[in-house]
Amino acid sequence: MMILDRRGFSALLLAAAASLATAPALAQPGPAGPDPRRWVEGRLGAVTRLLAQSGDAGAATAARDAQVARILNGMLDIEELGRRALDPYFGQQSAADQAAFVSLLRQLIERNYRNNLESTLSWAVTYGAGTTAADGTVVVPTTARSRTNTRTEPVTIDYHLRRRANDWIVYDIVTNRSSLVQSYRDGYTRIVRDRGFPELLRRLRQRVAALGTGAAVNP
Repeated sequence: MMILDRRGFSALLLAAAASLATAPALAQPGPAGPDPRRWVEGRLGAVTRLLAQSGDAGAATAARDAQVARILNGMLDIEELGRRALDPYFGQQSAADQAAFVSLLRQLIERNYRNNLESTLSWAVTYGAGTTAADGTVVVPTTARSRTNTRTEPVTIDYHLRRRANDWIVYDIVTNRSSLVQSYRDGYTRIVRDRGFPELLRRLRQRVAALGTGAAVNP
């Protein structure tokens, strides 16, 4: 049974394939923090430049993948995403089980990112101005369009950010009005409610184990 949503993660991959010509360097946080739109655009631009690097499989590819993972780790709040997806069950688990869940989720997201790199390079992304809510969170809207097939419907991808010190971090991604957190919640809470948290961890571990076989694994 698939328990992780393909659409939301695919949205992240599409956004990471933004135009090389317009990708800015990583924004450096100032005293008041970076502009959220530039923050998102800068990090996705950095990923794009890494994807554009050609090289033989081996050490060079492993180094590139490690850099991509580092950017994603700094961009996505996997723990907060998992906490929101499992609410109220996440807080009921031990610290060890919470850490195990977050670790498994992170591994699945990173591997699926690498597995889908080539399929997202033909998409370009435009960025809209961020809108700030009363609680200080910000939504940065983007639109992804295929460069190779103009008949393909564009995909809207909204990044939901919250403050982290003088920086930002993404806690949800909404693709064509479909929330990644909500998609996870629909599958996760049902499993925990019906079968218990150990069953959720077991299924996630199965998917992580399948990564070594080269099989396609959806987050």
